Amino acid sequence: MLTGRSILSKTKTRQTRQLGFTLVEVLVALAIFALCAIVLSAQSTTTLANRQRLIEQQIALWVAKDTLVEQRISATGRSAKNIAPVKGQQHKKQAGLEWRIDLTVEPTSNGQLKKVRVQVSRADKRNRQDHHAAQLTTFLEQ
Repeated sequence: MLTGRSILSKTKTRQTRQLGFTLVEVLVALAIFALCAIVLSAQSTTTLANRQRLIEQQIALWVAKDTLVEQRISATGRSAKNIAPVKGQQHKKQAGLEWRIDLTVEPTSNGQLKKVRVQVSRADKRNRQDHHAAQLTTFLEQ
């Protein structure tokens, strides 16, 4: 026969089992947390790389615009017929970075216009020759 004392001890035993998490529950929660941390870490790395790429593209665009302005200034007062075709390379430093500028000036079907193309890429990156951070094209006329 059950006494009051044995009923009380069984109730306490059930309550003690319910006070906390089991090892399996803790491991599952830890695995979910680790998975979330890995995903967030990978995403933040991608975001930082994209941010750096966009900054470099913006600076390269500034370099390309500056080069086109220099070409327009140097062509001022000269006839487009007197502007010789040019294909050359320059190096400039902008925002603490070294840039390679590929400049092409070529004739068009209209004798009064010359096509000027500027391609800018990082001078210190030797990965791909066809990769340009910025490319601008304009036409010069007298």
